[in-house]
Amino acid sequence: MEMGITLLVVVLIGVWLVMRSKRWKVLLTATGPETEQINVIYELLRSNHVKCKLVTDESARPAGFVQASDIYPSDSGAVVKLKVHEKYMDQAKELIEEFPEAV
Repeated sequence: MEMGITLLVVVLIGVWLVMRSKRWKVLLTATGPETEQINVIYELLRSNHVKCKLVTDESARPAGFVQASDIYPSDSGAVVKLKVHEKYMDQAKELIEEFPEAV
């Protein structure tokens, strides 16, 4: 009985974590020098109380023997993603349209 309750709690926590992570939507992505532009937009959104975060994705590297400079302008080959909570997506798009110098 206790094992069943513990298992149920673990499953519910897992489902909650998965559902919570699906609320974040990618607004912009960039590599290399363009990442500075994403940082400016990130600061703009944060200053206007938009729930957002920057995520670095190292797993986007291609497989095989390819020179990184041919695909990615940055040395690390990392892709930076600006994610916005789905509830704030419309507000974020409006802010970006209002301030075209940020883009």
